[in-house]
Amino acid sequence: MQREMTFRGHRTLAVDLPGRGTGFTRAYQVQDLETFAAQPSPIANVTGPDWVDHVVDAVRRVREHGPVILVGHSLGGLTVTGVANQIPDLLDRIVYIAAHCPVTMAGADYLSEPEWASSKLFPATAKITMTNPAERGYIRLNWRTADPEVFDALREALGAGSDPDAFVATLNGFEPDEVWWQTNPTFDYRVDKNTWGRVPHSFIRLTEDQSMPPAAQERYIKEADALTPENPFDVHFAPGGLGTFLKHPAEVADILSSFSQR
Repeated sequence: MQREMTFRGHRTLAVDLPGRGTGFTRAYQVQDLETFAAQPSPIANVTGPDWVDHVVDAVRRVREHGPVILVGHSLGGLTVTGVANQIPDLLDRIVYIAAHCPVTMAGADYLSEPEWASSKLFPATAKITMTNPAERGYIRLNWRTADPEVFDALREALGAGSDPDAFVATLNGFEPDEVWWQTNPTFDYRVDKNTWGRVPHSFIRLTEDQSMPPAAQERYIKEADALTPENPFDVHFAPGGLGTFLKHPAEVADILSSFSQR
């Protein structure tokens, strides 16, 4: 995505959030599952403010060189919301790519709502979950599972019908550990009418997403629009699923590029 944006003349920065980008352990690589499950995680004690403050600092630094458009995907939407609530005047636009955007309730509470009932993500990842998240404080997933049925379930949930060989490359980009944000109140970021509501905001709906169903994406948009009717979401559509839209980034890059031209 950064390459595509650079081809269009834009400066971009991908921000590694605290606890992310730590790579893989030998136990994960060789599939020593007992050792892998027992290893501590660098993401265990990460909080929502850790992520938000980290991105706020990045925005302040790059803002010195020009306008800032902040983009978040999936769980990254919580961070985008938190940053926009905190420093709305430093952001020229915020963009959600099939990303969580809680409005009327905590983000985790949306997952039990009817719009999420058709999500294929949680049944698929339940089969590769290595620890009890409630006890360990983080989610550990074995993306390198050797079970062909589980692989197919993950491909259906994340791959949007992608070729099996191509989907392997997608899985190789996923890190095993994720924050257990569902029960962590520090990740309860909801849009604030008086701060977030002042920032122009766009939502790129992924039409083939089997993880965050289209109905869930639409609910976020409708609730936000009801809160800030004078500044509604600018909505766009792009092909691909949660884990595969980056494999053909030109469509989303074209949309993102159009924002700077405004």
